[in-house]
Amino acid sequence: MPEREGLKPLEELLDPDIRNSFFVRTDPETGEVLPRTLGDHYADIERYALHEDVPEAIATQYDVARNLFLFAWFEYRFFNVAEANALVVLELAMKERLGKDEIERYIKQRNKEHKAKTGKNGGIRKGMKSLMECCRDHQLVKNEGFTRWQQHATMQAYHQAQYERNLWAIGEMNRTGVTEITLPDIELRIMPPDPDYDHIQHLINNVSKFRNIYAHGSTMLHNQVHGTFEMVSEFISQLYGQPTRT
Repeated sequence: MPEREGLKPLEELLDPDIRNSFFVRTDPETGEVLPRTLGDHYADIERYALHEDVPEAIATQYDVARNLFLFAWFEYRFFNVAEANALVVLELAMKERLGKDEIERYIKQRNKEHKAKTGKNGGIRKGMKSLMECCRDHQLVKNEGFTRWQQHATMQAYHQAQYERNLWAIGEMNRTGVTEITLPDIELRIMPPDPDYDHIQHLINNVSKFRNIYAHGSTMLHNQVHGTFEMVSEFISQLYGQPTRT
């Protein structure tokens, strides 16, 4: 497929983008591998709704991003436009929730503390990272409100088991001289959340960098945007009062 695709032909407007046919899903009950459908795609997006107390103006802008995500079924390049829009809405939601005066007060206080500690001017500037830190310090968001925090220890255990299985397979192939080996299944053990894992700090360290990639122009093209929508929906919902899980 050429890089310069141009306008989608009118007669193909409602046809699925062929690139979406490259991905499949596994039936959790039977293990059968099936092609993904528009219904599967819609169900995934539907999961990432905002809490009902989120202001209408913010929810409306967020649903623009969700609809772009939805219509990526027909135009693959919408995936990354949708992701970029979701991150913009997250920044808007933080600004609206904190308010201009509180943001300025917070930055001034942080920079004052920085100068007292180091003797130098500087510290933090207005931006997405500072907004996320402000939300954290005001306890508007907590680790417990994020699915990824809940699942982190389980996924770490799974990746470790996967690593050990692969080492075993390599050792067995070297020992026996075979060129193929059947990998045993990994039993996924559900682990309790790790209290030492700070997911909010992980977001502070990474989300603004990722948003800036889009903001400064990007040719990025992928469909792995579910995690961003999950994070944005949970972050904004916490900002506006959704109770966190315990």
